[in-house]
Amino acid sequence: MMGRRLHTYPGTQADVTYDASRCIHAARCVHGLPEVFDPHRKPWVEPDRAEDVQALMRVIRACPTGALQYEVAGSSEPPNEAASVTVSANGPLYLRGDLTIVDSDGETIDTGTRLALCRCGASAIKPFCDGSHEKVGFSDGNPVFDGDPVSDA
Repeated sequence: MMGRRLHTYPGTQADVTYDASRCIHAARCVHGLPEVFDPHRKPWVEPDRAEDVQALMRVIRACPTGALQYEVAGSSEPPNEAASVTVSANGPLYLRGDLTIVDSDGETIDTGTRLALCRCGASAIKPFCDGSHEKVGFSDGNPVFDGDPVSDA
């Protein structure tokens, strides 16, 4: 597995893990549940501030990169039943499902339920996106999607 920077935030109903190496600061967590996810607070994730564990799980599943994950009653987040790839305009490929990324030798690089793969070529953590497309002004030249590239599903 690639170098992860995992942080665990335990809660009474759910534990949340955050992989800082995967975060591209899409901020779906901060906008979805600001009482739980507050980057100006230490710790920045407090799962027990969520009034509803279902809302917490929904917001975490909206994280397009899988940087946020949850565990409820000893069970990890299940993958989507059907695998999918969404091409985001001027950004990464968003993958969802029971995912395994392998290199050209067939060796497993990583696994997950949600991943973002680099399309711009500038990421320091290839094949994964690190948000460099924003810094380098990546443009795919032909928008392929009009709207929000990742649903809350």
